Amino acid sequence: MATMYSRRRYSILPSKVEISEDKQEARKEYIRLRQCVRETFESFLRNLNLKSLHALEVQFELNGGELNSCNFLRVFEKVFPAPVIEKPGWTASYDERRFIQQTACLTLFEFVDVDQSGGASWMEFVEFVCAIAEELRMQAAEESGQTFEFHLAEQIALPFRPVISKCHFDRIFCWPDHPLEPVVVMEEGQSGFYLHRPKTLSRKKRVEGHQHDLLSATFLPAPFNCTATSGNDNLVCFWDENFNLVKKWTLDQTWTGEKGKVTSAGVLCWCHEIGALYAADHFSEHVRAWRIKDMMQIKASEGVLEPDKRLSLMKHSTHTKAVQAICWMGPLKTLATASLDTTVQVFDLVQMKRTFVLSGHKRGLTCLQYCPKNHMLLSAGFDNYINIWDPGAGTLCFALEGHECSIAGICSIPDTDFEFMSVDFESQVRLWDVRRLVCLQNFCATDRQLEKNGELEPLEPRTICALNRDRVVISGRRMVVFDREASNPQVTADWPINAIVFNERRLEIVTPIKNDLYVWCALTGTLRTVHDNIVDGTITAITLGRGERRIFVGADDGEIVVVNYACGALLKKFEPHECEVTQITCIPEKVLTLSVPEKLIKVHDDTDPQRAPVLKRIDVSDAGIITQFAYDGRDIIAGTSEDCQIVWYNMAFSKQVSSSESCEVMHKQPVSCCVYFEDAPLLATADAEGSVIFWSVPPLRTYNFFNKLNIQFGEDKPYSICAMALSWPDEEFIYCGVERGHLACVCIRSIVENARSLRKDILRRKDAGEAAEVISGRIFESMPKPCDSPEYVFTLPNVWMQSMAHRGSIEKIVVCKRKMPVVISLGSDACVRIWSHTTGEALGTLEQGLPVGLSWERGPWHFPMDAHEELVADQKFIEFAALLPQVVDDDDDDKSSLSSSSASATSSVRGRDGVSAASRRGSAELRRGSAERQSSPKKGGKEPAQEQPVPRLTTSHSAPTLRAGSKGPAGGSPSKRRTSAAGVDFGGYPSKLDGVSKAQTLPKRKGMKADDEWYAGPYSSGFWAGKSLSTSSSMGLPKLPSGLARPKLSSNKDLVAAARRLSGALGEIEVTDRRSKKYF
Repeated sequence: MATMYSRRRYSILPSKVEISEDKQEARKEYIRLRQCVRETFESFLRNLNLKSLHALEVQFELNGGELNSCNFLRVFEKVFPAPVIEKPGWTASYDERRFIQQTACLTLFEFVDVDQSGGASWMEFVEFVCAIAEELRMQAAEESGQTFEFHLAEQIALPFRPVISKCHFDRIFCWPDHPLEPVVVMEEGQSGFYLHRPKTLSRKKRVEGHQHDLLSATFLPAPFNCTATSGNDNLVCFWDENFNLVKKWTLDQTWTGEKGKVTSAGVLCWCHEIGALYAADHFSEHVRAWRIKDMMQIKASEGVLEPDKRLSLMKHSTHTKAVQAICWMGPLKTLATASLDTTVQVFDLVQMKRTFVLSGHKRGLTCLQYCPKNHMLLSAGFDNYINIWDPGAGTLCFALEGHECSIAGICSIPDTDFEFMSVDFESQVRLWDVRRLVCLQNFCATDRQLEKNGELEPLEPRTICALNRDRVVISGRRMVVFDREASNPQVTADWPINAIVFNERRLEIVTPIKNDLYVWCALTGTLRTVHDNIVDGTITAITLGRGERRIFVGADDGEIVVVNYACGALLKKFEPHECEVTQITCIPEKVLTLSVPEKLIKVHDDTDPQRAPVLKRIDVSDAGIITQFAYDGRDIIAGTSEDCQIVWYNMAFSKQVSSSESCEVMHKQPVSCCVYFEDAPLLATADAEGSVIFWSVPPLRTYNFFNKLNIQFGEDKPYSICAMALSWPDEEFIYCGVERGHLACVCIRSIVENARSLRKDILRRKDAGEAAEVISGRIFESMPKPCDSPEYVFTLPNVWMQSMAHRGSIEKIVVCKRKMPVVISLGSDACVRIWSHTTGEALGTLEQGLPVGLSWERGPWHFPMDAHEELVADQKFIEFAALLPQVVDDDDDDKSSLSSSSASATSSVRGRDGVSAASRRGSAELRRGSAERQSSPKKGGKEPAQEQPVPRLTTSHSAPTLRAGSKGPAGGSPSKRRTSAAGVDFGGYPSKLDGVSKAQTLPKRKGMKADDEWYAGPYSSGFWAGKSLSTSSSMGLPKLPSGLARPKLSSNKDLVAAARRLSGALGEIEVTDRRSKKYF
């Protein structure tokens, strides 16, 4: 039965998406589309279930166990969820929805086909789902790995003690909105209160005005900017922003409503949204309120204002004992009161009625706190637990347990959404995360042993107050302060960053932090994902593989691994170095690694997906300490040395072929970095005195001095250049970063054009009959030789310079190779910043921010791009994937299963980096520029020969060979249109029978258990053990790349469990094991 190739067009071609002609608006629309693509991709992973997995397994089986990009798009487009558009002011069109769905499908294909074989197998898909599910589960459990703990602030001296022996500092208030940001401390038995400075907690002054001890205080923010205090002297006093007394009110019969009766306000609460000041009677259950419009109303009053009867809670409240706490819930326009009668009552101040009575405590209540982020109300008191209520529904949500005695106080942590802290009367402090309903930290506020020994005065806590996000004060018979060292949200990381790479295809920036890989979205500057625990040590070097689907990682202990870019799953390990890995460079079929302490460069083979044998070892110890190397694109490696030398090695022979010792002009200081030009026969090296030397390479004088450029950084003294990069694609500008953090751009067009002109002249003379002179080098006798003269050693003006671009040295400079290039810099200050390549304007900094729940303001970020070019490239990428060659049977054209030769057809259209040209994210002009470079002489002036396609990696060994023993890829022609077990219409393909895959219903051999392998019968790896493969055309399943045994049939549930964990980790639905009631 003959088989032929034909190009068949499916109805899955990209839609014609249109965006605004305005560049800024087009940029916003494109970023919005990209965000929807990622959300749709995550939605697919979130909603994986047993039925959809079985349906997909059938489609893989019908297509011979492997899907190329065309079939993958056809199959997965039908199971991918429709894009969920929840952007205000934007309704996606039908074409936009199709574009989002198709791009998300091909994103999944790229992630699964990490070996770039052109096909994705069922086992590759399964392993990817399991790997990304585990990664997201760990991230959800660790909450991005950022946990900040409080510790005793030993540098804060608090010698203050209550005036009366064995009394307490019973109340502390701090209002962040107050102009003075004071800390108000009230003491038992004292009519005055103290103002403390928030940073040092030193006393500022004592404020007098009451006649007896104080009971409560509240702050009225702008436009009032005044403070109200109440005392046991029946007074309510108002103070201006400098705590000068403004007015005194006596709570007489005007307030109580009973002739001759006076009382005190035990609790004050300001309700800003409605302009009301509530006060609770200290001796009864009554709660009254004043309506206050402005400060003049307070100043002009001759006595206490009459309470507003419309705001009174007396006719609605059923408290039987005194109210000890009042909490205003502004977003809900409701008020909550807590009483010694063990109840919490919720009042709707819009409808002016009581909505709920919350009963769940057994003892009196003294504390109330509100969490506006998720509308939680926390109550506590003489019980040893904290209840969390839903004030809108009047239900008990959860009880936070852990304290062993009555709770003295609760406070919310400012600038956080979910953190609360509580202290009990035995000095036990607990930090709670009410979002996850867990205790983050538990510690004792005092040293009990010292208290027992009489060396320390007992604390006896009475209250707790958070001064800011990272400082808490606990007071009793004395005061103690606890601080925490939280992250600086405006830097990229709290730890040093040793490397950085840019993914042109995904538009992402990757930074290693400790042993993790952080992936950032370059369009928005936000953290996208974290690959945890890539290596055991600290990551010191990273690079992207050819095709940008793999990341090569080196560590300080010499370990070298390759991981999947999408999920961080381990693909293979390299032979480790004995010391720290300093640099990794990927070249066609090989990987070069440098260890500076070991003084060794290794050349690894990268053609096998599982093994990476070492092909060559280049000993660089004779050259001193090699700090960096560069590859010329053929077989020469140039290295820079701290001994001021440049050395060249032949990679094929592992020998040194030349050095700069014999050159008339050479470096006089240690050389730190080097880079080869792509379109000019030059090598650039930079040293510690701010000089850049250009060296000529064939067809110019080999390994010889060409020009020297002295870079100026605004001062007379030279600076050490730490990082260097060339502009793209013209390579006519050079970017240099120095140890003081300066970043400069210099135009080197004259040097580059001179080198290109000389190369052109030499090649012309070679073609004109002087080939012998060119090969022998005699041609250079008639050409001037560069020397130490102003003609060849000079200074060029800076195009632009950024002083103090980083607070410290610049460690790395990366130029994004795009139509609108961007300069990315990495500094020793753990910051990654982007700059305009033309003006040097600062465009933004990658900011790590704070964990969810901690508020902060993100700085500006603007990544230049042409949204129209990006959209065109995406559409061409989808079109290319949808038009791959199909295998069509002459006898039955309806059979659309692919043979393995589809992957070969795919490889014929791959670019020089091993991936399809259409799959690269570069714009159309980028591709044209690439074609021009291929047609022009390269790096030495040799006419470029026809480039051979880069040998692609073989298909993953985890791909099941399901074609064995079958007559056709689908096992017969489909008789009619059917629907899968998941309810998905797959066109003219037979559906799975009774929900069981075809591979799992094969007849079992005698003596073989049903659960021995992932597949039973002749498809199992154990079935053919001991049998000669020559006697049968069938083959069993090979081992997994990890080396582990294949899972048993009963272990199929693990995949489903992984999908469920993935769903839970993404946070859209709650996944619970109903039997154990535990979260996955």
